[in-house]
Amino acid sequence: MSDLQFFIRHQPDFIRDKFILVFKSDEARDYFKKAIKGSRFEEVTSEVAEQAARIGIHGKLIPYGYTLKLTDEEMSQLSTANWDITAKLLAEGNERLYKEAGGNNHE
Repeated sequence: MSDLQFFIRHQPDFIRDKFILVFKSDEARDYFKKAIKGSRFEEVTSEVAEQAARIGIHGKLIPYGYTLKLTDEEMSQLSTANWDITAKLLAEGNERLYKEAGGNNHE
C-alpha cells in the first residue's frame, strides 16, 4: 500500500470535523485540498489511519470520507477488518470523484 497516501482532514466548521481520506494520486489529493476550504490535511501512515477508523481519536469515531462514488458491492467490502482492501477502495472512490469533478482535463 505504499502507493497510497493517507490523511486525516481536519475541518472544525463541519459536522464531522475529521475524516479519513486516502488518495492514489497527487492530483486527486491536491484537488481535495483546494476544494475543501478551511481544512487542514494531516498526513498519516496507513497504520494511524486504520487505528483512527477502528478506535477513533480522543474518543470520537473518525469516518471514512467521501464514499459516494463507490458501488454498492464496493461499499459492502469496506471494513476495518481488511484495511488493505478498504484503503484501496477509498482511494479509488476519491479518484473517481476527482475525475468526475473535471480533474481529468489534463489527461
